[in-house]
Amino acid sequence: MVVFTLPLVLTSFVAGFFADRISKRTVIITMKAVEVLLMAAATLALLANPTGGLWALVVLACMGVHSAIFSPAKYGILPELLPHEQLARGNSILELFTFLAILTGTTAGGFLLAGAGTQPWLAPFALTLLALGGFAAAWAVPPVAPARDAGGLFDTLRGALSALQADRLLRLAITGAVFFWTIASLVVQNVLVYAKAVLGLSDALATVPSALISVGIGLGALVVGRLSRSRVEYGLVPLGAAGVATFLLILGWWTPPFSGTLALMIALGMSSALIFIPINALVQWRAPHDRRGSVIALENICVFTGILLGSLSGGILANVGLSTVGIFL
Repeated sequence: MVVFTLPLVLTSFVAGFFADRISKRTVIITMKAVEVLLMAAATLALLANPTGGLWALVVLACMGVHSAIFSPAKYGILPELLPHEQLARGNSILELFTFLAILTGTTAGGFLLAGAGTQPWLAPFALTLLALGGFAAAWAVPPVAPARDAGGLFDTLRGALSALQADRLLRLAITGAVFFWTIASLVVQNVLVYAKAVLGLSDALATVPSALISVGIGLGALVVGRLSRSRVEYGLVPLGAAGVATFLLILGWWTPPFSGTLALMIALGMSSALIFIPINALVQWRAPHDRRGSVIALENICVFTGILLGSLSGGILANVGLSTVGIFL
C-alpha cells in the first residue's frame, strides 16, 4: 500500500501541470499506453521471479505514478465534455463503472492467481490484454483543447492554491474529501480483518464484505444520478455522512452475523456514494477552467496523504489495544 500510494502523492503535483498544459484527452491516451507497458513489465517481473521481488514492487510504484497523472485528466475532462446540469449525473456514471471495475478487480485477483497456478505471470499477462482494450477505447474520447498555454510547474501550484483561497466552497469540498477517504481507507482495511477475526471467514470469503461496499457504491451512484438531474446536489453530503456514521455504529455495537454484515456493507457503500460523488462534481464545477487539473491534483495530494495515514493507522490502533469492533466505533 505504501509502495503504491507514496509515489502517487509525490507525483500528483506534476500531474496537475500536465492536465492543464496538455489536452486531457492526450494525457488519457498516453497514460493508457503507459498502462499497457507497465502490465507487460509486471508479466516479465513475475516470469523472472514468481514470488514477486524488487521488480514487481517497482512496477507497483510506477502504477502509483501512472494513477497520479491519469486521475486529474480523467476527472478534469468531464466539465469540458458535459454541460453543468449533466455534471453530477456524468460523475455518477463514471463512479459506477469505476467501482464496478474495482469490484471486478478485487474479486478477480484471487481467481487469476489461482488459475495461473505455478505460472503467476499469466495473471498480469491477462491484465496486459485488458490494458490494450482500454488503450483502444481511450481513442473514442472526444478531443479537447489544453486548458491553458502558459505557466510552469510552480505557476500550476500557485494557481491551484489561489483558487482555493478565493473559493470557500471549494476549500470545504476538498477538506470533506480528505476526511472521507482517510476514514474510508481505514474502514475497508478494518473490514478485511473483521471478516477473518470476528466472523471467522476463510481467505476466499474474507473479501466478500469489502466487495459488497463497491456494490453499494454502484447502487448509490445510480441514486445520486437520479437525484442530481439538473445540478450538483451537494445537499446529499450530510445525508451520506449521517448514513456512514449510523452504519459504522451499528457494526460496532451489534456485531451482526455474516448476512447482517453484508447488508450493512451495501448500506455503507450507498451512503459513501452520497458523499464523494457530489464532492467530486463540486470540485470540478468550482475549480477555474484553466486550473482545474492542478486543483484536482492538489486535492489528490491531500486525499492520498489521508489514505496513507488511514492505512497505517489500522496497525497503530490495533497496537494500542483497539479491536476491529472498537475501530468501527
